[in-house]
Amino acid sequence: MVDLIQPYGAIAMKLIVGMIGILAFLRITGKAQMGQLTPLDTVSAFVIGALVGGVLYNPDMTTWHLIFALAVWTAFNMLVRFAMRSAYLRHLIKGESVFLVKDGVLNFRNFKRNSLEMEQFRLMLRQKGIFSMFDVDDVLFEANGAVTVLSPGQTAYSVLLVNNGEIVESSLAQFNHTQEWVQKAIKRNGFRSPSELFCMEWTPRKGFYFVTFEGDVKRGKEEFDSEDIDPDNAQV
Repeated sequence: MVDLIQPYGAIAMKLIVGMIGILAFLRITGKAQMGQLTPLDTVSAFVIGALVGGVLYNPDMTTWHLIFALAVWTAFNMLVRFAMRSAYLRHLIKGESVFLVKDGVLNFRNFKRNSLEMEQFRLMLRQKGIFSMFDVDDVLFEANGAVTVLSPGQTAYSVLLVNNGEIVESSLAQFNHTQEWVQKAIKRNGFRSPSELFCMEWTPRKGFYFVTFEGDVKRGKEEFDSEDIDPDNAQV
């Protein structure tokens, strides 16, 4: 009887340990994974599913093998997330938001770059309750594959100038400004360098929004002419 029950008990133990391991993985790597899926999160989901499923029905793999595999994958995942503090690696792994529609005009280059077809795009709009291109001004294709729609008459978007202590080069390139320009804005608002800032955002007609690594928030008035930034090419 014991020999008959033992395999089922081992499967149950592996399943429980696997579920606990996945919950621990989500807690360690951050709750944001449950709200949106980036390419890294998608890979993690496949790997964890393969780990638990492979060990679950393989009698040669014990519960300790499963615990070890989950620990190694969690450690590697955390290492990758630490490496993503680099702006280049973050862009390479997560990608970035791009405009599919700007001021009512479709950006065909971004459609091709993201392998999007028009009917697929129209489906995304319908899921947002929009059934005509006449009802959209701007459409952002987010890094997780979702779309954000700005309808005519809504408030303009913002521009992320500094992220995690580093100037966002892609934003500067798109509206033709330099790092010196950003440094000037930072110093005018009482900071010494981008390394002090968790993020720095600019919103047309509202100004700058700063958050330090200590969690302090400062709102800075726009001290440059609006022509200094070209919002037509800005990126979130």
